Amino acid sequence: MKSLPARLAILFLIFSIDSDLVLSTEYASEIFYKIRTENNSEANSIGSYSRGCLAGAEYLPNHSYHYEALKPSRNRFWGHPNLINYIKKISKEIFEVHGNGLLLGDLSMPRGGPMPYGHKSHQTGLDVDIYFEKKPNLIMNRYELETFKPRSVLSPNQRQINEELWSDYHYDLLKIISRDEMVTRVFVNPLIKKKLCIKAEEIDDSDWLKKIRPWAGHYKHFHVRLNCPTDSKLCVNQANVDNSSGCGSELDFWMQKDKLFESNSTKIRKWMLLSDLPESCKKISME
Repeated sequence: MKSLPARLAILFLIFSIDSDLVLSTEYASEIFYKIRTENNSEANSIGSYSRGCLAGAEYLPNHSYHYEALKPSRNRFWGHPNLINYIKKISKEIFEVHGNGLLLGDLSMPRGGPMPYGHKSHQTGLDVDIYFEKKPNLIMNRYELETFKPRSVLSPNQRQINEELWSDYHYDLLKIISRDEMVTRVFVNPLIKKKLCIKAEEIDDSDWLKKIRPWAGHYKHFHVRLNCPTDSKLCVNQANVDNSSGCGSELDFWMQKDKLFESNSTKIRKWMLLSDLPESCKKISME
């Protein structure tokens, strides 16, 4: 008969194996979703936008004179300090130029990683959704933040721009948003990209459009993505956009697609395990 210390050692070994097995088979989205706070490491974006995580995240407060962050219960208002600083700066600029603030959607979870629903990307603290609708003048209470429903800028049949809602403000908004050197891409619905291209050609103003990329969905909000921070050595950038306006063959391709209005990125990617992420993400998920 084995001694008590020997039996305890065996039980500890079994528990350790079981824990590792659970960790290796539990979906990464569920692991990161359960983590409600950031870790205390230095800020570091790790991996790619759709396969990564975030150390040393900074929290964006729900209220500001220049913005309101919707659905705070999701706990998706964490980002790399570069993103937090960008949001504060750009929302202040929009307010100073146009007299209104911004309505914000999701950033990342406290330690980044894949979300259980809603996004494929937003994993490294470098993505933010911003609504086309302007921030109401009054400070919104918690109930309003949770229930406010921004409007689509497309027509009810989703085949054209809703001209009653669209204005020069939206053209200028996207231009201001995209010109910061940290911004690598801004995703909008293909119909919106087409609208921008038409006006830009009319006034000979196409140089800034290269960062504006067509993508399915994105008719209530647009998606801003920043480049990897220079000190985040494990962060993986997308390829640089070319210098064309993107108003040619790429846009034509999107306009011919059967579904302009639904994005595969909203599908739950439950198959992604912690082992599918960069090795550093396992440590970040356990600290």
